[in-house]
Amino acid sequence: MSVVRRYAKGGLISLFISLLLLGGITVHAVTQVQCYGRLINYVGIVRGATQRLVKLELMDQPGDGLVEYLDGILADLSGEGGEYGLPNPKDAAYRRELEELKGMWVQVKDHIDAYRAGAEDSGPLLTLSERYFEQANDTVFAAEAYTTRQSKTLLAACAVMLGIMLATWLFIFWAASKKLLLLESTNQRLSDLAQRDPLTGAYQIDAFKEKAQTLLDRAGNERYAVICTDFVDFKYINDMFGYAYGDEVLARYGEILRAGLRERELCGRVSADNFVLLLRYDRKEEAAARQREADRKITAYMRSSPGRQSLSTCCGICCVGDVVEKLGVGGLMDRAGFARKMVKTKTSPNYVYYDDSIRRKLWEEKDIESRMASALERREFVVYYQPKVDLRTGRIASSEALVRWKLSGGRVIPPDQFIPVFERKFMIGQLDQYVMEEVCRWLRGRLDAGESALPVSVNVSRLQFYDEGFVDRYVGIRDRFQIPPELLEIEFTESIVLDNAGLLLRTVNALKQAGFACSIDDFGKGYSSLSLLKDLPADTLKIDRFFFEDGTDEEREWAIIQGVVDLVHRFHIHTVAEGIETPEQVRRLREVGCDYVQGFVFYHPMTQEDYERELRRQEEAPAPSRCGKEQAPG
Repeated sequence: MSVVRRYAKGGLISLFISLLLLGGITVHAVTQVQCYGRLINYVGIVRGATQRLVKLELMDQPGDGLVEYLDGILADLSGEGGEYGLPNPKDAAYRRELEELKGMWVQVKDHIDAYRAGAEDSGPLLTLSERYFEQANDTVFAAEAYTTRQSKTLLAACAVMLGIMLATWLFIFWAASKKLLLLESTNQRLSDLAQRDPLTGAYQIDAFKEKAQTLLDRAGNERYAVICTDFVDFKYINDMFGYAYGDEVLARYGEILRAGLRERELCGRVSADNFVLLLRYDRKEEAAARQREADRKITAYMRSSPGRQSLSTCCGICCVGDVVEKLGVGGLMDRAGFARKMVKTKTSPNYVYYDDSIRRKLWEEKDIESRMASALERREFVVYYQPKVDLRTGRIASSEALVRWKLSGGRVIPPDQFIPVFERKFMIGQLDQYVMEEVCRWLRGRLDAGESALPVSVNVSRLQFYDEGFVDRYVGIRDRFQIPPELLEIEFTESIVLDNAGLLLRTVNALKQAGFACSIDDFGKGYSSLSLLKDLPADTLKIDRFFFEDGTDEEREWAIIQGVVDLVHRFHIHTVAEGIETPEQVRRLREVGCDYVQGFVFYHPMTQEDYERELRRQEEAPAPSRCGKEQAPG
């Protein structure tokens, strides 16, 4: 703004000076015009007064006073000074006519004197008088011509000055406008830069939403799609190659996404490796095709980098025209994000459009969200138990507590439908504690009834695990029901292990000091860090079903399993193979020395009543391993 003020100040000063100059020239012009008017007037007086003088003389009425008056005017006109202050133009034509007039005036006075003396009659005086009148007219005309020329010159000077002033102001206006436009452009660039993520160059999410909403409001007949995309397990890149390389990948991905934008399209960064785009399309397939091309480029970039590692992407696409309700950008992003989650349930492709099926699933989640708090209060959630079988004895050694939502009508909602909603609404901790209490209540009931009680492992979510009061809270639940510590095991996933090693070690040590056994769940599902096992006082390691899925090299896979089992046994950690479905897998696991098996080959998750019956059956009729005999779910 200082530049604008400087231009304004300079403009005002120049305007003031221009006005002074123009005013001075105008005043001078008016004064000169007035003087030239008096000049013409007095020349006319000379003409008229001389005729009157001649007339009076011929009437024998001497006009000496009139002679003196005319002498004074002519002297003033000649520049000899006088009381009238008449101008003395330097115009040659006027001076010539005036000198001629003055010469004839001398002759007129001589003829008057001769007429008075009787030396001549009136004839010569009248003749001279007529010639004098004509000469006076010529002098008047010369004065008028001069005055006209001077007036035009002064008017031209005023016009030139006015033109200069206008030109000056136009220049000042142009310069100031140009500077203002430059400042505005600079401010827009700075404002745009401030709204962008410094790493990727994409808009920050608030700026993206604001700009995207503006584009959607002005869309008219243009068709838009909102795309949410991220990498599959980007944490692997950070853990394996460092955050610097991870930032490099994100910066390159942001550059690729922005380079692919067309007019009236946007790219924003939500957080971490999550990006959102607003793209125009003619055919719906274009949105996925364009995003697929961007992902191909980032994959090629990663494969050309050190390590040659690449990750696939998950992409959810919500076309505005496919949404029934009227939604803003936030709502469209939610639906695109929901479609992106569906990628994980599909084998291919990695690009999912929001459609009726996803809309129905979203409505189901909304219904779950609206009812889950009251469902906890009404104790609609029930605990199922899936046994873990000891491969040495073939008997149930323990079980894992799994939660199901049983509606009043008897329908059971599986956990994959409601647990993500609990996590998203930050209520998963309440559900974890609910399951812990139900397990402790059941164990207390069996102990009070004098029945046998086997250990039960209880899953702990990531949010619960990060709660500083988590250990004390679980100890309080256990002690309230007076459950022996050896009957409870806390399970947490390997993703928690890799998130925060320091917090993990502190929490596991606190759990161990409180008497809980600890189990690492889903080992091998992501990118496990075996080095952490040397410091982690875990009791059990659950090998994820991923290891037992059909692969291209079965012997290589079993060699890895053998290595994992041997390694963790050196740390006095028991192993549980989960997701086991065939007798052949059981045989191989027994050969490699795995301790326990959990899977459909032995037991499906079962209700509390079915589990109790199975425990009674086992007590009453001990039997060898039921390997190969699959039980229907309870």
